Amino acid sequence: MTTGEKIAALRKEQGMSQEALGEKLGLSRQAVSKWEADQAVPTMDNLMELSKLFGVPVDTLLRPDAELMPKAEDSDESWPGAENQPVRNENRKWKIAAIAAAGLLCVSVVCSAVSLWRVLAMQQQIDTLRMQSGPSTIYYPDNTSAENSDLADWSENVTVDRQNTENLLVTVSAVPRSMLDGETAKFVVRSGDQSWECDAEDNNGYSGKLSVPFVDTFSVYLTLTGTNGETRNILVTSEYDLEQRFSLNVMAGWESGGISSSFGKTSVSGNLQTLINSNDGEEIQPVSGRILLYQNGKQIKEQKITSLGKEFEGDTYYYTQVDWRDMEGTLSQFKVKVEITDNFGRTYTEDVG
Repeated sequence: MTTGEKIAALRKEQGMSQEALGEKLGLSRQAVSKWEADQAVPTMDNLMELSKLFGVPVDTLLRPDAELMPKAEDSDESWPGAENQPVRNENRKWKIAAIAAAGLLCVSVVCSAVSLWRVLAMQQQIDTLRMQSGPSTIYYPDNTSAENSDLADWSENVTVDRQNTENLLVTVSAVPRSMLDGETAKFVVRSGDQSWECDAEDNNGYSGKLSVPFVDTFSVYLTLTGTNGETRNILVTSEYDLEQRFSLNVMAGWESGGISSSFGKTSVSGNLQTLINSNDGEEIQPVSGRILLYQNGKQIKEQKITSLGKEFEGDTYYYTQVDWRDMEGTLSQFKVKVEITDNFGRTYTEDVG
């Protein structure tokens, strides 16, 4: 198992969420998520805290071949066979206790020294692997919610690209704390194994604009390349749950009436209620909608939602009176759906129960 898989397994065994584990460590949920996805490696301080929290040695968390097993607790058993030994006098009892205490202290000191040596050796292995991965390795800070010490200032804005509504438009600026003469800069957006980039304009800091496919999560990096070819990759920010954020939530149901059938004929009649919610406030809005009636999978009727698009406030109900009566066919043949189109031309379809 990888370090991330072990952290995830131990967290779930403790019944903790990523957010709860992050709170115990003083980190964000995103930092824990990156560990568990093996996109980042915890610092040694965080590894020590995880070791204490889950009760496993640090090297067990780091070594892929090490099985997860709890630390051995200090034994509170008496000296083996002590109950069968005759006690000659109080001095002998205290002498034995002193020797036992001294022995335990020596064992504790040796164990602590061995543990410290193993931790230092493991940290050296981690640093060596990081150096071997080269200067172009993407930098993942442990706590993305904290201020990035490599940047003096930054800003980012994400919207739907109006030139291509299948894409997101990312506008970003960043001011590194150190800027070297002759460096070239670009912004890179990474999502999984995909990446997109653009040149960064230098205007008392760097700025850029990218149009990227409509992915659910991504991270933005400022990549600085010096005259000697060395590259610095600085994380600017990360975005999550973008598909939900830039879309409408549509729910529909009958306030009164519905579908009924009698003597081989079916009627759809009543007041249909449609709730539309926008996760991104005013940017994503409904502009048109229809009530659709299907029979055996084929659309046979439709009715426009007339008030839709007016005074939309992000959580709005719309009511449509429907009256389609005495249609040939049984109840099971008919289905009612609501279809909503937003201001970017995207459609959302919801079945009406």
